[in-house]
Amino acid sequence: MTRTQAMSAATAVLALVGLTACSGPPAQDPTSGRSSTSAPATTDGSAGTDASAGTCEDVTATFRDVVSANPDLADPVLQTSCDGEVVTVSGNGIPDYAYIATSPGVPTAQDLAFEIPLAPVPADEPSDVALLGPIAVAVDGVPIYGPTEGSGGDVLSLAGALSACGSHNGPTGFHLHLFGWESGTDCLYSADEVATGSVQVGWSPDGYPIMSGLVCADEACTSTEQLTSSWQLTDASLFATDTWAAHSYVEGSGDLDRCNGRVDDDGQYRYYTTTSFPYVLGCYTGTVADSAIPAAGGGPGR
Repeated sequence: MTRTQAMSAATAVLALVGLTACSGPPAQDPTSGRSSTSAPATTDGSAGTDASAGTCEDVTATFRDVVSANPDLADPVLQTSCDGEVVTVSGNGIPDYAYIATSPGVPTAQDLAFEIPLAPVPADEPSDVALLGPIAVAVDGVPIYGPTEGSGGDVLSLAGALSACGSHNGPTGFHLHLFGWESGTDCLYSADEVATGSVQVGWSPDGYPIMSGLVCADEACTSTEQLTSSWQLTDASLFATDTWAAHSYVEGSGDLDRCNGRVDDDGQYRYYTTTSFPYVLGCYTGTVADSAIPAAGGGPGR
């Protein structure tokens, strides 16, 4: 399957899990072969978090048939397999978009395996994401980390640490801290793709999809809006040393819940990326199996 075919299949799957495309065909970047769909206007809610991710084929089709974008790096590897009600996503964490050096060293192959349940189970109480290490996986197999850097401070407290794509290389390997894009820059998605309304960034190990927070503002998708986090910076003095203590969840102050997600009009719970803390996940809404997240660079929850 070519990269274009893989993304076309992913587009169809997104429709199955409730992402209705805006009028007109999906936008496509002719240089990347990646297509995207847009999401309808949605509302927050507190029910429906038991919605299914779909079939194994639905989930695996959202991942890319990765190809090398960096001749000086190892070729990216991404494989998916199904075992009962669990999809295993394994790979080496090398990006399929241009690597922009912002930190010492170059990305090297990792040994990563994530498990995604097909039927998410809402937790009695949300659980913490790890302070360090992978907390989710992007659609190209790159691990997604939380907002914390090794110092305990916010990743954005380190000027220039991240590329425009929201990713960088570190002691534990290449990873993504936030979903970024810039016109003319090869990122997970192009700026034109993101502007179509909503694209799938990745999957959480509790089985819920992670979407771009730039969504359609109306049914026809004539304009877009960025969903906002409900976490607020309440102690700026701790931003560079303990970003979790620096922020407080203020219910209703933004568009999303404590975990940075919401129930959409179709009854499906989804996480959304934001431009402010916690950027991707604030916690896990569903239960996460002990084996669901690789240990590379990982640490205990908060």
